[in-house]
Amino acid sequence: MGEQGLVQSLNEKNLKIVEQAVEAINRGDGDALLALFADDIKFWMPGSTPVSKRVQGKDEFVKIFNAVAGQLEEMVVLKVTNMIPAGDWVVMEALGDSLTKNGDPYCNTYCHLWKIIDGKITEFTEYNDTQLVMDVLFKDSV
Repeated sequence: MGEQGLVQSLNEKNLKIVEQAVEAINRGDGDALLALFADDIKFWMPGSTPVSKRVQGKDEFVKIFNAVAGQLEEMVVLKVTNMIPAGDWVVMEALGDSLTKNGDPYCNTYCHLWKIIDGKITEFTEYNDTQLVMDVLFKDSV
């Protein structure tokens, strides 16, 4: 297999891993999501919300995941609109849909950057509408 074939194979494998991550998120299956992560995963959500931070490790990621899930009646369901593989990285755009515990709709727009090394997600960055995060999920925090 030539170099182009190796890159294509890597891209396909990494796309499949990200698809599995999205499926786990959509099912609300935290264990399945964590199984795809490296133990020392680096997560970053830029912004100034209570969950906007840079953390490392599965336990730290779970704290952020639970802080968001604690505000929701049902986990966010992601509808992927675009996925672009580039070697170790996959860029994903998605629309999210959920309801808060008080019945308000929570529909955010996302851009995720996923880095995959040796079949494990080692980095995950989430860009979203942080004002919406504050207005809908954490409005009582301000």
